[in-house]
Amino acid sequence: MSRMVYLLNMTISGIKNLEKDIYIDFYGKQIDKRFNPEKYKIKAIYGENGTGKTAIISAVEIVKEFIINENYLRDFDNQALLKDLINKKTKTFVFRCEYVTLIESIFIFEYEVHFSFDENDEVYVSYESLKYKSNNSKCTQMTIFVCQNGDFVVLDANVNDRNRILDITKNLTSKQSVLSLLFKMVNSDYKVFIDRLIIVYATIFFLVIFTHFGDEDKHTKYYQNIRLNELKRNNLVNKSVVDELLQNISTNERRVAIDEFDHYLKNIKGLERFIKLFKPSLNSIVIDKREDNGYYICRILFDYIQYTVDFEFESTGIKHLVDIYSALKMASLGAVVFIDELDANINDVMLGKLVEYFVLYCNGQLCFTSHNTTPMIVLKRNNKSIDYLTTDNKIISWVKNGNYSPENRYRDGMIEGLPFNVDPSDFISVFEENI
Repeated sequence: MSRMVYLLNMTISGIKNLEKDIYIDFYGKQIDKRFNPEKYKIKAIYGENGTGKTAIISAVEIVKEFIINENYLRDFDNQALLKDLINKKTKTFVFRCEYVTLIESIFIFEYEVHFSFDENDEVYVSYESLKYKSNNSKCTQMTIFVCQNGDFVVLDANVNDRNRILDITKNLTSKQSVLSLLFKMVNSDYKVFIDRLIIVYATIFFLVIFTHFGDEDKHTKYYQNIRLNELKRNNLVNKSVVDELLQNISTNERRVAIDEFDHYLKNIKGLERFIKLFKPSLNSIVIDKREDNGYYICRILFDYIQYTVDFEFESTGIKHLVDIYSALKMASLGAVVFIDELDANINDVMLGKLVEYFVLYCNGQLCFTSHNTTPMIVLKRNNKSIDYLTTDNKIISWVKNGNYSPENRYRDGMIEGLPFNVDPSDFISVFEENI
């Protein structure tokens, strides 16, 4: 799969402890016909515990889920989660991003959405908009739609089609994405005067964006499969590209359709090669399966020749590697991937080699949070590859500065807003017995 999308930047506020706008820039250059993000495809975000690194990835996850799952805001559990995640002071979560699609031509999109509380303390969409322009610098930005508090302020359609769209989306836009609704229309029998290509290309970005947390919600993959299958029926996009995406989304699934088992086996073999790099004593990964109504219920076993270990009883480090493998594979194929705490339970030498692979060879885009400074040694070669999130919600990007290294400046408390000025003696009062 070649690169289809690229995230240029995003602005986030109002989630967890991120009260103010934080702006994360991935490219930082003017987009033209020579657009080449090859040196701007990986970013690490560092910061003290509790600064909001996980909140950044949570924000991406929420917006992605909102667009691909039409019932996201109607779900009781999601409502409860958002009530906990949205900042208690701002009471509005704002997400804005600019991204590029590179399918036949270059289109630059700007998408924005706000989530607020209504009079019943329910989370709803208070604002959503989509704008775009082509890579031609003479082309002005076009607005596809702006929807505020359930009403369209701008809608790029003639009078008749506007009325049809308003009728179809009536009472839906406060709980469902307008982008998602329009995508559904252009992939159905609705004949509305909305630029079909623009809507499809704008939506593709959210279909090839992946997030990973320690306890990933597997329902996300289910809805991504639904939307990708809808896209597969659209002749504007190469079906082989969508097929490849579909084959690689379900790597960690345990319940596998019988007719998809060959794809699952192929992914497990890839996982086996990956784990062997970290644990050469592994002989193979064996699939223990039983049939159940057109499905195989699969368990994976780790064969070390002299003994076999069920995945459930593998080490925490191996479990983490298995858990992140599918996300890393998607990044290598061309997707946009966010991973929280990539470094967890990974040897720092191997972590450095893994990060270097993505710098040199991957087709996609990888953004991860980390506490381990080893990746800085690799990433310092390129601009826009290291960001520091400070305790006062500011993003500071690493820029080359003489012979100073980012890892030493970080450790020595020389990054503004991240003063690691704790002395070993400061722990004495913490662990004194007589307090």
